[in-house]
Amino acid sequence: MQRVVRSTCRGWATCQSVRAVHTSTVVQGKRLSNRKAELAAQRAAEAEAVLQAKERLRKLKDTGFLNSLAHPERLFETTQITEEDRAISLSSDSIDESGGDTVRRNADSGQYSCHVKPNEMQLITEVAPKAGGDGMFGTHFLHSPAENSPAMQGDIVRRIVALENSNAKGVVHYNIRRAVETFGRSEGDSGSAEVQAAVWTVRINQMEDHMRSNRKDHQNRRAYTKLLHKRAKMLKYLKRESLERYYVCLKQLGLTKDMVEGEILQPKHVE
Repeated sequence: MQRVVRSTCRGWATCQSVRAVHTSTVVQGKRLSNRKAELAAQRAAEAEAVLQAKERLRKLKDTGFLNSLAHPERLFETTQITEEDRAISLSSDSIDESGGDTVRRNADSGQYSCHVKPNEMQLITEVAPKAGGDGMFGTHFLHSPAENSPAMQGDIVRRIVALENSNAKGVVHYNIRRAVETFGRSEGDSGSAEVQAAVWTVRINQMEDHMRSNRKDHQNRRAYTKLLHKRAKMLKYLKRESLERYYVCLKQLGLTKDMVEGEILQPKHVE
C-alpha cells in the first residue's frame, strides 16, 4: 500500500511536489506485536488472579471442624497395600493352606464407623477379652490357632469397624456425626440451625468431591446448587435469630458473607 502525501499549496496545478511513503507494513507489524503483548499480559493476570483466589479459599477452609472431617481419598490411600507392607506381612502365620498370602491392611486412625466411639472400642478390644477369657468372640471363623488369642480377636473386631474399611457412605455418616457433636448446643442436639448448616456443608463437600472426578455429571450440578441454597437459607435464619452465632458458624464452616447472602448460580464445573 502506498500512501501519497500532497503538499499544501493554493493551486494544485502549480504544486508538483508529491511524496510517496511506504508505511503500511511497519504500522501493521507494530499493532500485531502490541496486541500479542497485551493478550499475554491479560492471560498472565487472569492466571495470577485464579491462583490468589484458590489460596484465599484454602486459607478460608483451614478450620478446626473441616480439618477434623474424614476424607475418603486420604482414608482409602492409607489402606493400599505396598510392596514393603507385603514383604513385612508375609510370614509363616500369614500363609494359608492353599499357598496364597493374606496381607492385612493398616487401619489404625482411631476412627470407627457404625457410631462406635473410641472408648467403646477400647472396652470391646481390651477390657472385654480379659474379662471373658479365651475364645470370647468364637473361633469358628478363624484360620489358624494363633488367631485364637484375645488380643488377636480384639484386633479383628477393631479392623471390621475401622473407618478405613468402610465405604464412602460410611465416611459421610461419620462426618455427619462429627458435625452434630461439634455444633450441637446440647447433647443429642441435631436440629439447631448450626447443626443443620454443618450437615449441609458435609454433604456439599461430598458432592464437590464427586463432581471433581465426574465432570460430565450434569444432573448432580442441580442437586449441588439446591444444597447450596438450603445451607444459605438456614444460615440466613440463624442470622435473624442471633448475629453472634451466625458469624461464629461462618468462621467454623469456612464461609464468607458473600457465599451466603450473595447470588448463588449453578456452576459449570467445580474446581
